Amino acid sequence: MESYFEVFYQTVFAFATILILARLLGKQQLSEMTYFEYINGITFGSIAGNMATDMDGNTLQHFFGVVLFGLLTFSMSYLSLKNRKARRWLEGDPVVMISRGKIIEKNLRKTRFNVDELMETLRKKDIFDISKVQYAVLENDGDLSVMLKPEEEPLTPKNSLTPPSEKPHLPMELVVEGQIIYDNLRKVGKSAKWLLEEVRKTASISSVKDVFYAALQSDGTLYVDKYQK
Repeated sequence: MESYFEVFYQTVFAFATILILARLLGKQQLSEMTYFEYINGITFGSIAGNMATDMDGNTLQHFFGVVLFGLLTFSMSYLSLKNRKARRWLEGDPVVMISRGKIIEKNLRKTRFNVDELMETLRKKDIFDISKVQYAVLENDGDLSVMLKPEEEPLTPKNSLTPPSEKPHLPMELVVEGQIIYDNLRKVGKSAKWLLEEVRKTASISSVKDVFYAALQSDGTLYVDKYQK
């Protein structure tokens, strides 16, 4: 009977510890997860489970382990918040799965997706005809974002008055947190000089370092968001 009381005490202790750490780490742990967050959840659960059922008196060691892992998680989250390269390494990049109605097979293999899974995900979004899809992007959290072809978009007062673009493209990030994304610039056939000129015209900014976020939209316009001072 004594062993059951010990398990009860350790389980409550483990639960309280994880609850407090989860509150400190924020609501991100409760949303759809990236690889990094998924690993965090599994590891937290494993350490907490060991702490709850350990009968050898090593509870404090397990407690130290879970707190240490919490500190490491917080450090990695802070690093990814401050550094784009670290964020991409920890969370990965979105992957284009469908481009202009065509499945990109190499990206299916890269993400270990099969056609059945892709079609199932599209059907859950009420899309049964893949030819209607302009772009489909697999996000870091495993969700699939879909852009329909202009002629397949639901009719709204705005698009009913605007003729569809002949070749709408996926919005492309060009500046993130003051850093130019040169790979994306090359993909859209633009130069850094063009970007600086457009930024100056659009937002009256003298330097790209003053841009928090800029993206070339589907309609060809440049969206610019300045750093708030």
